[in-house]
Amino acid sequence: MTVRRLLRNRLVLPAALLAAVGLSSLLALSAGAGAAGQAASHRAHAARSARAARSAHRTAPKSPPRSTAAGGSNAVTTPGGTHFVNTKPTVTQTAPACTRNAQKIGYKSPKESGSPQNSTPAYLKCTNGKVTQYGDKSIVYKAPPPSYVAGGHRLFEENCSSCHMPTAQGSAAGPSLRGVGPATVNFWVTTGRMPAATPLQVQATIKPPRLTVKEADQIAAWINSLTPSAPYIPVVNVKSANLTAGASLFAISCAACHTITGAGDALAYGTHAPTLHVATARQVAEAIRTGPGNMPRFTGNLNDAQVRDIVAYVTEKIQHPTNAGGFGLGGVGPVTEGFVALLLGVGGLMLISFWIGDRAK
Repeated sequence: MTVRRLLRNRLVLPAALLAAVGLSSLLALSAGAGAAGQAASHRAHAARSARAARSAHRTAPKSPPRSTAAGGSNAVTTPGGTHFVNTKPTVTQTAPACTRNAQKIGYKSPKESGSPQNSTPAYLKCTNGKVTQYGDKSIVYKAPPPSYVAGGHRLFEENCSSCHMPTAQGSAAGPSLRGVGPATVNFWVTTGRMPAATPLQVQATIKPPRLTVKEADQIAAWINSLTPSAPYIPVVNVKSANLTAGASLFAISCAACHTITGAGDALAYGTHAPTLHVATARQVAEAIRTGPGNMPRFTGNLNDAQVRDIVAYVTEKIQHPTNAGGFGLGGVGPVTEGFVALLLGVGGLMLISFWIGDRAK
C-alpha cells in the first residue's frame, strides 16, 4: 500500500529524474576530464581538407636545412611550427672531442635551456667523442643506446616511412624528422599521436600508442643517427622538486591553455590543449622542451630546475589531488561546481515547492 501511494505521488517522477540526471552527470565528469579534448579532436577530423592541408605543418616537425658544416643546420622547426634559430654554434676546435660534439649538436640557446652546451660538467658523458648524456641534478637528458639503431630502422620502415620517406627526409604527407632530437620523436610516438591514421589533419589525435616505449626509443635512436641533435630524452628527478614553485610556474606558463586543473581546453581553429591527467613525467618534460602542436617551446625562460618543479606538480598534485573540500567533480574546475549547485539547488527548490503546493491543498 505504501509503495502504491508513493508511486501515485507526483513528486516521485521529478525527484527520480533529478537524481538520474545528477548521477549520470557526475559519472560523466569523473570518467574523463579529457573528454572535451577528445571531442575537439573529433571536430578537427571533420574540418575541410583545404584547412587541414594548410595546417599540416602544425602536426609534425618541418624540414630543417641539412647540416653542411661542423656547426650543424641554420634553423630547425619543431612539430607545430615553433621556430628557433640555430646559427651554427661555435665549435672550439681545441676543446676535447666530447665538448666539441656537445657544441655541434646543441642548438644555440640561452642558459639552462635543455641543451648539452649548458650541461653541468659532472653530468656530461660521452662515448667515442659523442655525447650520450647531459643535464644537471634536476633533469638528465639521455640518448637512446646505439644498439637501438638497427631495430629503430626496421620499425621506422614499417610505421613511419610511408609519410616521412625512407630516410626521414619528409614528403607532402609528413615533414622531415632530421635534426628534431630524440625527445621530439619519443613524445609523438609514446603519446599515440604518431603513427597518424590521418596524416593531414588540423591536430594530431591522441590515442593509445601503437608502439611501446622501447620501440619509440628505437625509432628515436635511428632518426637521431641520421642528423644528431638535441634535446635528448629527459629523465626527471621529481624527488627534489619544489611543488610550491611548480604550482606558481604552472599557473603562469601552462594554465592559460591547459586550465588550472590541467584538464585541457579548446583553442582556435578546431585545436585544443590536451588534458595533462594522463601524461607521464617524461612526456611533460618533453612537451616543455620540444613544443608540440600549438604549444610554445620553452627554452631560456625555464631552466631545468623549473621544468622539474612543473613536472612534479603535474604528476603529483594535478594527477593525484587531495580534494580536501570534498568530491573532485572530475577535476575540471568551478564550472562543474556551478552545475552541481544549479542542479541540486534549483532542482531541490522545485521539489520543495511541489511539496508545499501539495500540503496546501
